[in-house]
Amino acid sequence: MFKFKTASARFGALATASLAVVALSTTAMTSLAGFSAQIVNNSNTFSAGTMQLEESQGATNCFSTGSGSGGTVGTNSATCAINKLVGTLDQVPAGTPLTTTITMKNNGNVSASLDSLVFSACSAAAASDAATYVGSDTAGFCGKVDFSVGIAAKCLYPANAAAACPATPVSSGTLSGAATVGTITNSSTPGMVLLAPGASQAYTFTAMLDTSATNADQGLAASMTMTWNQS
Repeated sequence: MFKFKTASARFGALATASLAVVALSTTAMTSLAGFSAQIVNNSNTFSAGTMQLEESQGATNCFSTGSGSGGTVGTNSATCAINKLVGTLDQVPAGTPLTTTITMKNNGNVSASLDSLVFSACSAAAASDAATYVGSDTAGFCGKVDFSVGIAAKCLYPANAAAACPATPVSSGTLSGAATVGTITNSSTPGMVLLAPGASQAYTFTAMLDTSATNADQGLAASMTMTWNQS
């Protein structure tokens, strides 16, 4: 016996089928919207370079960071006892020129844009072994100490980029004259070296008592602070 579906039954079946299609469509859309991609950058770093200045004279080494080749950066400024005026006592006019060689090195990993040597004011006072035999020319004694600073084939003070400093310094360069110049730099003084990372440069300092020195200069000692700068 055949059974016939009523109109309402057919409508219910159609509605159920439509809901199923809607549900399937919604599921497909949800799956498509869930696609994603990602890249994580976990190696982003930024670092500062280093700059350390080393001064050497024979077996004596000084560092801008203080004692030892490591030291602490801090102000990156330290005091060094290396004597660029040699320090030998009891010189006589036109005696033997006193020479010492200083080596400067950039121990950092960045290049300097400025290297300089600063001469402070020069002063004179009684030498440590003068006893009572001290002359009166304390104001003029620095001008009686002939002085030069040079590198290979170039004289930096008194400046002469075309030739090395003379083996015997002359009165055209004195401690008082250096104090007047004040600063020599790689940008202002031909031949002054700009130190790259790991690079070094030897500087020769020569001093001698000028022939013009008199009894008024006996028993005196000249002092001058010299400062290396790098930036």
